[in-house]
Order: sequence, then C-alpha cells, then structure tokens
Amino acid sequence: MLKKYIAIPAVLFVLGTIMVGCFPKKAEEALLYGGPTVVEIKNFTLGQQTSVLTAKGVFTGAGTQTDSTRTVMLNVRGTDSVLVQLVGPQSASPIDINFRVRTTSTAVEGTHYTFNPAGARKVTFAPNTSLAYIKLNMIPNSLTTVGDQRTVAIDLLSDGAVKPNPNFNKFIVTLRR
Repeated sequence: MLKKYIAIPAVLFVLGTIMVGCFPKKAEEALLYGGPTVVEIKNFTLGQQTSVLTAKGVFTGAGTQTDSTRTVMLNVRGTDSVLVQLVGPQSASPIDINFRVRTTSTAVEGTHYTFNPAGARKVTFAPNTSLAYIKLNMIPNSLTTVGDQRTVAIDLLSDGAVKPNPNFNKFIVTLRR
C-alpha cells in the first residue's frame, strides 16, 4: 500500500518532466506566428446576434453569411466594410494591398454601390496595424424590386512582398432590396 503512495507521484513527476522538456524554452515562443506574411479577408459580422445585425442592415436569412460572404440590405446599410487582416509582423510603414472586382459581379459600380474613396482598388494598412477595411457605399433605391439582389465579388491581389492567403483571398457582398 505504501508503495502505491510513493510510486504514483514518482511516475507522475517523471511523465511531467518528460512532457515539459518538449516545450520551447519560453511558452510565448509557441504562440508566435512563423509563416509568411499574408493578407486575408474576414467576415467580421459572422457570429453577431441576429437582432444586432438586422438593426445594422445585415440580412440574416439562411445561408446569407459565411467566412467569405455577407448579404446586406441596400436601403438600410449606408456603408459596408470588408475586413482585410494582415497575418504576420506589422510594418513601420504603410502597406498597400490591391484588390479587384470580378467581372462575374452582378452589381454595377456607380449604379448600385461606390467604393470609399471613389474608384479605390487598394486598401492601406496604416503603420503598425494589422487591420484595414474596403468600404462600399450603398446607393439606396438602386434596386427597385423587393427581394432583388446583386453581388460584388472582391479578390485580393499580391503586392509582390505580401501575398493573399489562398484560403481567404475573396469576399462576396450581396446587395439585397
């Protein structure tokens, strides 16, 4: 019986020592991102309460939001922001990332929406930041039939040094009346 009281703690001590020996010297090092610097598009409204989203003009019907899509109510949401996130070390100088609107988009720039600033095709990360936004201003009443909708499909492009993450390089905003 006495052997159990000595053997069990001794075994646990040995196992604990072996397991701790596998960790990096500093626990913080395990949390550092070591991959290439990339940019990603994220749906920052995903997971918010339906009542909050509805009040902000985000349509919450079935299948209207994913990691890379969002449906907004054209006459309710004045401006929609698409979050672009820098993954990797921040820069002391601004970083510009270009984007394009796919030709398969059914919404027409200048008719259904405009970019802010007008005609923008780049998003800029301010120095020492990891977040930037592509802003779309809705043109109210540009869709006349209730339930009608159009899409704006955005692709991030490489600036040479910083490439888009191939898993999160596109975003589709659906404009709905």
